[in-house]
Amino acid sequence: MTALLCALSLVVLTQSPVVSVSFDLRALPEQDYRRWDGVELERKVALRLIQEGFAVVSPRGPAQLRLRASRTPDGLLLEAVGPRQRVEQRVRVGRGSIAELHLEVAQKLAEMTRAVQPEPEPEPSPPEPVLQPSVEVAAAPVHSSGLDLGLGLGTLWGGPGVAPHLLLSARWGLGDLGLDVETGLGVSREPALNVFEVQGGAFVSYRHAVSERLRLEPAVGAGLVAHVFRLEDTWVSEPRGTQVSPAGWVRLKLGWRFTERLAAEVRVALGLLRPVTHVREGETLWSRGGARLETGVQLSWGL
Repeated sequence: MTALLCALSLVVLTQSPVVSVSFDLRALPEQDYRRWDGVELERKVALRLIQEGFAVVSPRGPAQLRLRASRTPDGLLLEAVGPRQRVEQRVRVGRGSIAELHLEVAQKLAEMTRAVQPEPEPEPSPPEPVLQPSVEVAAAPVHSSGLDLGLGLGTLWGGPGVAPHLLLSARWGLGDLGLDVETGLGVSREPALNVFEVQGGAFVSYRHAVSERLRLEPAVGAGLVAHVFRLEDTWVSEPRGTQVSPAGWVRLKLGWRFTERLAAEVRVALGLLRPVTHVREGETLWSRGGARLETGVQLSWGL
């Protein structure tokens, strides 16, 4: 289809003095070309340029104006080069569908082509030619933020039963790497004993983009767990107590990004800490070994 549009443009080019334009996607990696449907993008850009009155030619042939697209860390860099000037714009990828991306790229390339096209030569007719004013195309603003806040709810495994687990987190991104801080509260209620485990830890994480919206984030961290217990027996001399233990975690998150800022994550973590056992008159009231499994889901919001 793109070849047919180019052929039609060449026919128009031979019949009228229009400006020839080429659009080049060869600088894109093959994986990005397939993911963003480069064939369909070339077709839509060519159709838009023809509607604007330009003649679209192959990027391998001579052209008065040349358009190029290349990869940047957060999207695409669009360039338009004319005989006297050059302009560029950036497009942030991942905010919408592929169709919306194609529409935005075609619109911006059409604006940039009009900005760099050569000024029309004056005709020999008596009326004075009208010169088009130059148009300055500003680069699109790029929003960058490294801070994500998270709120989650899950389950603690490793004690006498299943305990609910509330978790708050904050992540400061440094590229693909990140520094995380997590605080959590687990509650276990037994007939003779209530247990509250308050945890706090710092993590080093690595965020890997599996696809445009899916991401995988392994991490390791260390911190403290405060084990607070309360016996229900009123006659015990010390019914309350607190034990603090150092802890380490191996954590894995799988996240799905709904928008540029909002994401949902599934969290699995294995914590290693000091074992705890509560015994009354030879009877074990509550016990947890040195390993604790944490599972849950959370929402993450980027600032």
